[in-house]
Amino acid sequence: MKNNYILIISNDEEIGKSLSEKIKLLRECDTIKIVSYIEAISALNSTQPAIILLYCGHTDNTGIVKEIRTIKSLDKVPIIFITESFTEDKLLFAFDNGVDDFFFTTDPDSIILMRIFLTLQKSVLYKQIEINNDILISSGILDKNSGIYLKEYVPIVMKNFFSKSIEENLENTIFMYVKPMPVNNKRLNLTKLAQAIKSVLRGNDIVGYGKSSGFYLLLYSAGVKGAQSVLKRIQNIMKDECKIFANAAEVTTSFEEIEPVLYQNMKYQIQEDNDFNFFDELANGEIPENVVIKDETGKKFKDFKKEFYTGFEKITAPVFYQIQSTYAEKFPEAEIKFNMTETESIFSIEQGNLKSELSIKYPAYIKLIIDIKHFDDTQKPVIRRLTYDFEDYSEEKLSSLLKDMINEFSQRISLNSIYSAE
Repeated sequence: MKNNYILIISNDEEIGKSLSEKIKLLRECDTIKIVSYIEAISALNSTQPAIILLYCGHTDNTGIVKEIRTIKSLDKVPIIFITESFTEDKLLFAFDNGVDDFFFTTDPDSIILMRIFLTLQKSVLYKQIEINNDILISSGILDKNSGIYLKEYVPIVMKNFFSKSIEENLENTIFMYVKPMPVNNKRLNLTKLAQAIKSVLRGNDIVGYGKSSGFYLLLYSAGVKGAQSVLKRIQNIMKDECKIFANAAEVTTSFEEIEPVLYQNMKYQIQEDNDFNFFDELANGEIPENVVIKDETGKKFKDFKKEFYTGFEKITAPVFYQIQSTYAEKFPEAEIKFNMTETESIFSIEQGNLKSELSIKYPAYIKLIIDIKHFDDTQKPVIRRLTYDFEDYSEEKLSSLLKDMINEFSQRISLNSIYSAE
């Protein structure tokens, strides 16, 4: 850190001295400097502090936060907001303009020291994230103007972070689709919106460009209230630019299963002028019957679901039956079977300790997620995942996938026989 000191900005000299006394024991290497609001910008232009403590009394203007953040060299210096009391609007304004944390003057010394220390730690972490982001920007993965993931890389990034969240059993991780709509014939400024979104997220949250000029957000430990808070803050920043809609769901299953539901429902949410919707029953790719989803022709979800499954069944059932009949004679010792339901269809072949399976899920009845799995009794299953739009699904494609799966199963049977003979 350049010129390692802590800057206290306060128009109240006694408060400034009191804060200085409280934080003297933080680190011996720190110099503490107290300046008034008038002196602050001049002091900041001459030397960069490690952290800024901003005391805002009843008559002080929190707009100084915005002024500090306009200085390029200070855009990443952490600012802690200090006051005796606050209103929600006052605190939201401070955070929206770049404050990193806050505490009250009446808080115990231990709490004050802890918050300052943790903010300094986060500052170091953010610097490392910034270095990593620079690498991703130079590699063409992050947008150089907004610093968020480009649309073509978002599915890969989201799939990885979804898997990590589920694997580590992280509760209250929220996936949110944010969609701007222009007002008063204004042109959408997506870069400005991207920067607004980034400004309200925490360091470990993920954001990228999504479909139809929307944005995909992954919010860790947020829950539904956290998602609503993020939306409200984005709306406050962009209220003169555009109207913001969002829907969200907890990460309990894959990105491929959740994303189509949120995307498909968004246009009807906009039609109903409902700025936020939370889906709390999306486990296993299912959506509740009472969710209002329609297709492009305006059909209600139940009719859409019935029509989809009828078309799907006409393709899938004959192929399953044909492949089962064809290979029953070639594998007389194997059990070949299939099962079809309104949420998942499975075709499997099993012999001894070996099993291969092709499963098809259809989240929101607009996409097909096909998993090809190979099991034995000693290892985790080997999984290959494919995703299709229903328009691209055909008897030829399904038949080819099943034949490939069974050929792989046959090869594993042969290898198993060789190892058994040895």
